[in-house]
Amino acid sequence: MVDQIQEVKDKLDIVAVISSYFPLTKAGKNYKALCPFHVEKTPSFMVSPELQIFKCFGCGEGGDAIAFYAKMEGVSFGEALREMAKRAGIKLIQRQETPEEERREMVYRINQLAADFFHYLLAKHKVGEKARAFFKGRGLKEEAVETFGLGYAPSSWDSLGTFILSKKYTLTDYLTSGLGVKKDPSAGSGQGRGFYDFFRGRVIFPFRSSTGRVVGFSARALGDEDPKYIHTSETPAFKKREFLYNLDLAKGEIKRTREAILVEGMMDAIALWEKGIKNVVATMGTALTTNQVALLSRFAGSLKICFDKDSAGMEATKKGIMLAQAAGLEVKAVLLPFGKDPDEAIRSNESAFRHALEEALPIFDFYLASALERFDHKAPAGKKKIATELLPILKSFANEVEKAAYLKKLSEVLDVPEESLWQQLEKEEVLEVEKRPLVAKKISYPMREAYLFALVISFPPREIKKWLRRLSPDDLSDPLLREILSKLKSYFREVKRFRLANFSAKLDEEQRKVLEEIALLPLPFQKISSDEEIEAVVGVVKRARYKRELRGLVGAVKEAEKAQKEKEVKRLQKEVLKLSEKIRKL
Repeated sequence: MVDQIQEVKDKLDIVAVISSYFPLTKAGKNYKALCPFHVEKTPSFMVSPELQIFKCFGCGEGGDAIAFYAKMEGVSFGEALREMAKRAGIKLIQRQETPEEERREMVYRINQLAADFFHYLLAKHKVGEKARAFFKGRGLKEEAVETFGLGYAPSSWDSLGTFILSKKYTLTDYLTSGLGVKKDPSAGSGQGRGFYDFFRGRVIFPFRSSTGRVVGFSARALGDEDPKYIHTSETPAFKKREFLYNLDLAKGEIKRTREAILVEGMMDAIALWEKGIKNVVATMGTALTTNQVALLSRFAGSLKICFDKDSAGMEATKKGIMLAQAAGLEVKAVLLPFGKDPDEAIRSNESAFRHALEEALPIFDFYLASALERFDHKAPAGKKKIATELLPILKSFANEVEKAAYLKKLSEVLDVPEESLWQQLEKEEVLEVEKRPLVAKKISYPMREAYLFALVISFPPREIKKWLRRLSPDDLSDPLLREILSKLKSYFREVKRFRLANFSAKLDEEQRKVLEEIALLPLPFQKISSDEEIEAVVGVVKRARYKRELRGLVGAVKEAEKAQKEKEVKRLQKEVLKLSEKIRKL
């Protein structure tokens, strides 16, 4: 299986894999971009086509094409391997899955069975007549029903459970999937055979991961039952805080336009999709979470949030908006002209809805207009309330220029000195976009020596050989770098054609990790047109070596003088003079 994993890696082009998500800029032999896994203003995400690896020097994320896909799509290594093997045209031999992967795969398979079961009942069975009438009444076409895999859960207690168990799954499997509930022993005898189905008598919306696998479900009541919606509880395959409805279908258009449209409900997303607005995702009635923001920011640069006409959920949405701002997303508010939600608005007047999308307000302007309607901006109390409401939003802006421009605008509207607002702004708490601290692993070896290495291997092979003749392992102070340089010099003597990837494969794990990190170091120029840069760095490294040796000789002279070894003192003093002359000439 290890050989097959390597075969998949060998067939993939990491630049093509990563470029399918966002653009990369050439940087010498490598490529660079803003990291999709944390917020940054200067690109520190590097990609090496030679070694087929990536590394972010800001947050520390790194790996090969499979690791990138797993991180980007939020899937396990096994899932990423299968997808990358498919892309590479390689049929995998079954690999041993971890217990966690086995549980997740089991839930995926049961969910797919359930999705097919629910969909069949809606599309083909007479028990689904009422559900078909419901969707038809909401204006949904058959194409949407098929595209989104909509379904119907019958009212009977255990129809789905009986079906799942007939497919050789255990009761434990069924309960783990979240589709079944264990019967309370104290309950009456009407609840099936020791268990009952969680979803009953409701229309079904399957939840699909960004890669299209069914991770869970939402179910809506056909009448006035409370609650109107119920969702799959957390399972090995589903985490609500990490999920966005319709991302699997929308991510292609989001990547193309670099813009996402955010709505609240599933029916909102489906309605917009039916009208040709394909870059729409839904939060399923909850405020944006840090995980969802991180997920969106991998695909989009801007976000348009559709508010209800009366902006009822505006306050509840504010924290999510600030998280999106802090993640560097440009956030705008869409003011709906008709209906109480996007579903009704676009069905009532599509052209007016599209116009509202085009005229979306920058989020600060939206909240400012709202605050000015509710508070008297000329009265001291009103000024305070407006500032209190808007400054947290300003604090969340990742772009300092944009933040300064809006603060100036607020200063003019309130007729309050900018300095006063700046002072108050500094007191506001900063919202964290991700829970984990984004601190890269510190480089433990001397940077100037690592930089020299990066320069040397950035040259064509003939040039590398020339510079290797100029360098000795003794020039380096770091033992690990000395070992790598020694092996590199030996490797050049052994082979006719140099490939960095082949050399890397001959190193031990620790040495290989260091070499890969060095190979991805961002060099401060785009093209080496002369030897001046590397000549200067060689001089710095050699001067440092001679100074180390000089300190050792000076110490040895002192020891010889103490021991009154005159001949040894004279010999050592000559060595000191020679080294001092070498340093002077560099």
